[in-house]
Amino acid sequence: MSAADWFTEGGWVLVGLALVSVVLAVCLARALLLLRERDRLSEAHVEQLRRELSGLEQGRDDLERLSSIDPVTGVWNYRYLQQSLARELGWAARDRRPFALLLCEVDGFADHTAAAGHQRAFGTLRDLAQRLSVEIRSGDTFARYGGDEFVALLPGATGEGAAGVAERLCYAVRKTAAQQAGVTDDAVGSPLTLSIGIACFPESGEHAASLVGAADRALAEVRAGGGDGWRLAGGEVVLTDYQAKTRSS
Repeated sequence: MSAADWFTEGGWVLVGLALVSVVLAVCLARALLLLRERDRLSEAHVEQLRRELSGLEQGRDDLERLSSIDPVTGVWNYRYLQQSLARELGWAARDRRPFALLLCEVDGFADHTAAAGHQRAFGTLRDLAQRLSVEIRSGDTFARYGGDEFVALLPGATGEGAAGVAERLCYAVRKTAAQQAGVTDDAVGSPLTLSIGIACFPESGEHAASLVGAADRALAEVRAGGGDGWRLAGGEVVLTDYQAKTRSS
């Protein structure tokens, strides 16, 4: 069959179909490339959105943390303390496990502020707060209550355990104050010490107000006795070894 006869018998149709097939294949390949490019761009866009969202969440967490930090001392602030106290009391009541609250006040800080000035006194308060915050467990909470007062929340601690922490905190304040005086060579005002009132759940109360009130009354008893000691609500004032030796001499 000649080429002319082949075309006459319908060969042109085959050629046309072949051309159409080629065009369709090219178009399909192009479409697949476009789809892959779109998917790649979509994945990149989704990943970018994920990164931006993660950054926003991190920024939110940072802002939330900053809003819970006391700007003067760098420890947790009163707002965070309230939230933590409510949460810890809820868990203690649910599980019927012990819980202790320590209300701490720096003795002699008012005189120190008057003699040294507010700027230097705030530096001293920050140093003390940072030093005290590392004396408790990672699961405990140490926060500024206001002025020169701080609160330590000790989940799972009994009165005996809380007393051990109180003794350690009193020692830390004396040691830090002595170190600062040694560095500056010009101790200002009377020596700084710490007085602590301890309240335990459920013996001293089962609500935040009752626990804080019991700790505050115990703290007042310690301060009335000269400070530098601690007292468990309902018990007797216990002087630190240093204070006891000082008074006996």
